[in-house]
Amino acid sequence: MIDFFGRQQQARSATRYLLIYLVLVMVLIAVAVNIFFYFVAVLTGYDDGQGSWLWHVWSAKAYGATATLIMFGSLVEWYLLREGGVALANMIQANKIDFATKDPQQQQLLNVCEEMAIASGMAMPSLYVLRDEQTINAFVAGYNLQDSILVVTQGALDYLDRDELQGVIGHEYSHIINGDMRLNTYLLSILAGIVNVGQAGGYLVRMSYVGYQKELRPKEALPMPIFYFAGLIVLAIGYIGVFFARLGKAAISRSRENLADAASVQFTRHPQALASALYKISQHGSVLQHRYAEQLSHMCFADSLLFAPYLASHPPIEQRINTIYPSFLTRMKYRADSKKEATQQQVKTNSPIDEEGLIAFSSVIAPEQDLIAPSMSSAKVGELQWQDLLSAQYLHQQLAVEVSRSLQSYQGAKAVIFALVAQQQDKPAAFVLAFFAKQQVFAQSIIQLQQYLISTDQRLALPIVELATPRLQLLVEQERIVFLSELRHFVGETKTVFEFALLALIEQQLIKAKHIFRQLPLNRLAEPCAQLIATLLNYGAHPKDSQPAIYQQLMQPIFNKHTPSMPQSQFKLLAKALRQLQYLNPKAKQQLITLAAATIQSDGILHRAEYELLRVLAALLACPMPLLLGQIHVDRNPQ
Repeated sequence: MIDFFGRQQQARSATRYLLIYLVLVMVLIAVAVNIFFYFVAVLTGYDDGQGSWLWHVWSAKAYGATATLIMFGSLVEWYLLREGGVALANMIQANKIDFATKDPQQQQLLNVCEEMAIASGMAMPSLYVLRDEQTINAFVAGYNLQDSILVVTQGALDYLDRDELQGVIGHEYSHIINGDMRLNTYLLSILAGIVNVGQAGGYLVRMSYVGYQKELRPKEALPMPIFYFAGLIVLAIGYIGVFFARLGKAAISRSRENLADAASVQFTRHPQALASALYKISQHGSVLQHRYAEQLSHMCFADSLLFAPYLASHPPIEQRINTIYPSFLTRMKYRADSKKEATQQQVKTNSPIDEEGLIAFSSVIAPEQDLIAPSMSSAKVGELQWQDLLSAQYLHQQLAVEVSRSLQSYQGAKAVIFALVAQQQDKPAAFVLAFFAKQQVFAQSIIQLQQYLISTDQRLALPIVELATPRLQLLVEQERIVFLSELRHFVGETKTVFEFALLALIEQQLIKAKHIFRQLPLNRLAEPCAQLIATLLNYGAHPKDSQPAIYQQLMQPIFNKHTPSMPQSQFKLLAKALRQLQYLNPKAKQQLITLAAATIQSDGILHRAEYELLRVLAALLACPMPLLLGQIHVDRNPQ
């Protein structure tokens, strides 16, 4: 079992240690530059002998110039990447994949990523391809889920089959879930500042040569050969700093890559597929020809540059394969001429997909299962399992062709959202036509989709919303405002849990997220926590008169004497509470989700309304929650 919150904390610790390390590298660069100029000052007579290598006549300029170069480089890069992953995709000129693409390779990638996103309970990143890169590689980037991107090379689409591509995408999704993506994106800005020192040295070399040839210097200036020599030294110092920065980055990156491999295997239950993808990298390569290959090296699925082993950001391919699937290389060595036979033999003998996968699938599509699995808790967060992936594949199978076709565009996705609300509230066609009186064609598409959704499994309503949100992100800002306004009016004042969850998830994706700089423990947000637990109890199976006692029993161990009184269950108050709960620190998030799960388990049944509230809570806290379809009780008379 992989501990999501533990890995989140590890990522935060790794970030702190890496930042401290990089600050030390910056200090060493500044000291090295200062020492060099001390010797220049002594040799040229500018120093009167009173200075030292730490502080002399030129120290203020040396330290100031070095700090300015590093900070300026980092700030410029941060400004260029302020929009997150999308800005990086534009910088590297990656091609965005259209949801309506006719390219079978890109369609396959879309399907795999949609399944991963729905199974993991998080929004799908925007998808891009580097068409000029014929090797096999991929990476994710962004500061949060709203601006995240997933980029694959054309070689990955050309050489990898569906299972292998699924293994690679599972690896990349692990980086998103466990906080590596955010760290890696920030590293781009920090490393840009360190590289700036070396680039300044190169600039001095070039300018001194030009100045010397054209005799542009005044008579009292230092000879141009000295400037040339100074440029070379600064260039060397800058890139020695880059060397140490890469060394620290590589050490942390390698450990995170091993964890991502393990998470991918746990998610897809297909170690052979991931091992096969890595084996194909050993054959076709992963090195990028792009001019940003160096900056992207720590983000990629495999090494994008040819580094010495101690500078490589990834463990050796052979080591990764042996860790994932120890017998794979032996099989490939002795059965290279019969790959198909080897694959069939694996399925018959050792593959964990065969029996366990079929059993899991039968439980996923079970129409109704009253009792909650005892393991349902915060441990389910970020714990991506094969059963969850099967549930996502079940969703794709259940979707009507017309619904899938509508989800190929943002206009169609809007119609699907309105149709879901109309179907859940049983709105008549006359209401839809009257509401969209000036958009009759759009209204007719909603009515048609409403009919197709009637036969869809009710438990899939919220996952369909999550499928639609990436398409809705294509709306420009003004279109988003209009759409959200229409949707709120269409839903009306009387909401069910589903409509509340629908609005919360869509608003989270379409409204720009606030940067949270200060995180709080759970006891600082007792009132919002109380509102959440009271609402969950309201939609459970406990009698009304027993709910206050159960509420006290659940809250008392956490808040002791400071337990707030049980509030009324109102969506307006719940919406406010959920916004406040986003400020919790990782440990507090774990406590809250454990408490919410215990509340749901207290009556022994996972109702659809409870599940939808739990999934929205997890989404707003950036804690991926699996589908759990086989455990959801479908109420005959939903509240």
